[in-house]
Amino acid sequence: MKLKSFLYLCQLEEYDIPRIQNWLQLHPNTEVLEIKKHLVWTLKVKSLFIVSRLLFFLPPEISVISSLKLLQPIDTLFKSLIVLIVKIKLKLFHRKMTVIGVTGSWGKTTVKETLVTILQTKHHAFGTVENQNTLLGICFRILKLPFKAEIFIAEIGAYHLGDIRQICNIIHPKHGIITAIGPMHLERFRTLENIFQTKMELALSIPANGWLFLPKDLKTKTSFLKLPVKIIDYFDQIEKIYPPIANRFFCTVPKNLPSPPHRLQISQNGPITVIDDSYNSNPAGFHLALEKLKQLPQTNKIIITPGMIELGSLQDELNSQLAQEATSICQHLVIVGRTNKDSLSEGAKSAKSSTKIYFVDNFAQAQNLLPTISTTNTAILFENDLPDNYF
Repeated sequence: MKLKSFLYLCQLEEYDIPRIQNWLQLHPNTEVLEIKKHLVWTLKVKSLFIVSRLLFFLPPEISVISSLKLLQPIDTLFKSLIVLIVKIKLKLFHRKMTVIGVTGSWGKTTVKETLVTILQTKHHAFGTVENQNTLLGICFRILKLPFKAEIFIAEIGAYHLGDIRQICNIIHPKHGIITAIGPMHLERFRTLENIFQTKMELALSIPANGWLFLPKDLKTKTSFLKLPVKIIDYFDQIEKIYPPIANRFFCTVPKNLPSPPHRLQISQNGPITVIDDSYNSNPAGFHLALEKLKQLPQTNKIIITPGMIELGSLQDELNSQLAQEATSICQHLVIVGRTNKDSLSEGAKSAKSSTKIYFVDNFAQAQNLLPTISTTNTAILFENDLPDNYF
């Protein structure tokens, strides 16, 4: 693999050496092409490039992995320095700022963006940028916060036990929201219990004078935990948390809340209705998108999807189930790529419906297929879009 291509793979895999090595085993002699995104020449990438070039006598894969290991102490020192600066900034300039932490297996970005929209009607409210929810992503956002910031809504992501606790120990959220707990990133966490324990790190970080929103299905399980927070509200639909939060900050919920980009975003492309759900890669989001498609009046419905990823041992089963559900709604199912091709097609065929199934290598081919299966009475659902390291 070429050096630049391998650096791009490392960036997509977030420089996780075991995941990079596993990818190489699964895809020998394969290039990662910059199709959907491009390599971002961050300081880390530039450093890896320079050190890898010094190791020119090694193959690119070995030189970059060796560079990652060599630069690890410097990387750790850099992160520690950034965290220290953030702590100083929070203590000196944002002592009165209210921090709301948002985590969950899915729905984090939507909740964060919606809360920012609501709270900005009365306050200087800011949130993390897009889905940049890692330790450094949150830290860099805090460094750019204006001194007038009154409320900061932090979307907190995690791949390992302790990730959320580490972030909470820096930003000290007063209030918290856990949107959902499910099998997303099960591939990394190994067990659902690990996912639960990690998400609950936010709940355990909320002080007694704060408040916490939790999904209703966690009520029994969380009742056994000794949480410091006294006010806990349980919800059955995430939309129901917005009015009470707005009231607590003396705001009102706008009538027409905008949908975050690429998350159940409905638009018209001439006579064709398009549901763009390309940033939602989770079972609940997929099911919700299917329900939305089902409600539309169009008689010719098309679903284009590569399926869901990082679901560990449940990935084949969940993709198969949702493909089976999809065939009860759509007339055409377009399966993109090889990652979930078998499980999606098996699930669709098991339904024994009249839905026509198509296989394409990428979304460009799917776009080329659309004119041949679309009519003036068509609705199209784009469900999920995988990064370039999935085929």
